[in-house]
Amino acid sequence: MKLGLGIFSASLLVVAGTAGGLWWAGQQQLTKDHGALPSTVAGGPGDAALGARLVGVYGCNGCHGKALTGEDFYGIVAPNLRRRAREWTREDFARAVRHGLRPDGTSISWAMPTEMFAAMADNEIAAIHAHLRRLPAASDAQPVTLKHRLFKAYAAATGELIPNVVLVRATDAGPAVAPAPVTPAWGPYFTRLACAECHNHGLGGTGGDTPALADAIQVYDWPAFVRLTTSGRPPDGRKLRLMTGVGRERLVHMTDAERRALFDYLKSLSPP
Repeated sequence: MKLGLGIFSASLLVVAGTAGGLWWAGQQQLTKDHGALPSTVAGGPGDAALGARLVGVYGCNGCHGKALTGEDFYGIVAPNLRRRAREWTREDFARAVRHGLRPDGTSISWAMPTEMFAAMADNEIAAIHAHLRRLPAASDAQPVTLKHRLFKAYAAATGELIPNVVLVRATDAGPAVAPAPVTPAWGPYFTRLACAECHNHGLGGTGGDTPALADAIQVYDWPAFVRLTTSGRPPDGRKLRLMTGVGRERLVHMTDAERRALFDYLKSLSPP
């Protein structure tokens, strides 16, 4: 009996030691100071009306909650953007969006698609920041609990949670003003910010989860594409696992000019 209790106690100590080691290793990753990279945003105060539309197009409320006051995103708290925009300057906000860095130099995790947003234009960052600051202040809808802290530390320690700062390429930079839909630069710009998160940087898809866009566009004519990007339904009317939500909640906020430019750009990628 005593031997059994001793083995049980020793096992508990091993488990506690392992858990403590993972917590410590995770905290080292989460609290590492990567340095506050300089960030500038040209053009002055942003267009809040544009920002309100971009919040929908780029899917901010998909992770941060419909009211943008925070949400549990697969065990990690996507913070209250209304509060962040009040606490952070436009430059701080740009640094977080483009480089995944908070003002204190710690890194945001992969849950924020910084790798795609690294190329976001100054005027769009300023517009989103202006819109968020114009919204009424609101308390956090999802506080950070001990459960969240433990999960985040474990994920960081095991390599599941990657610091965004290591994902952003040194050559990435956003233009002062986003390209217009009538220009050749708009297609690559928009698809990186709005499509690459699911379909990869080269838009070639991710295994069996999402298709290559150059192939997927083959079954669409213009009316069918309008339906897809407003209701999320393909030509056969079925519900798509990811795209149905993206179409009716995000791409529905595109302008007619953007929608047509996206269709034409994707068709230009198609095999002859």
